[in-house]
Amino acid sequence: MKKEETMKSKNPILEYTAGKLKPRLTVADTLKILVGASMLAIPTALTEEVWNLGKELSWVNITVMLVVEYVIIAAFIILESYKDHQKVYLREGTKRVVAILLLSGGIVGLFLALAGQMPLLTDTSVAFKRVIIGMLPASMSATVLDSLD
Repeated sequence: MKKEETMKSKNPILEYTAGKLKPRLTVADTLKILVGASMLAIPTALTEEVWNLGKELSWVNITVMLVVEYVIIAAFIILESYKDHQKVYLREGTKRVVAILLLSGGIVGLFLALAGQMPLLTDTSVAFKRVIIGMLPASMSATVLDSLD
């Protein structure tokens, strides 16, 4: 028997609480993430500052930004969404964080490409840096919208 089933079968209060959690990433969740990411991906991807930062920042800075972004989103999702059941849903929460980052990156990349600022074939490094920079606000708005019921 899975931990979820064991937890639900022992206590009706826990059963109710577990029902309120979002342990699985559904199609509706994915759509909320995409809409949330689009809210800030569009204005961010279309700014010259992001394009310039993608050229100027080192990979060390970009990596630190990505790590900080991951930690903030993971802390919010696991502590806020799963409250007292972090251990039970740690794996699902991690999947949700990764999904938010990937979907946000995809949305940012799409709008960068539409703006002609995604040099994926000619300057892959700059393209990925721009996506990661744009992902920061996009993934934050996606996380907030995903947390709303």
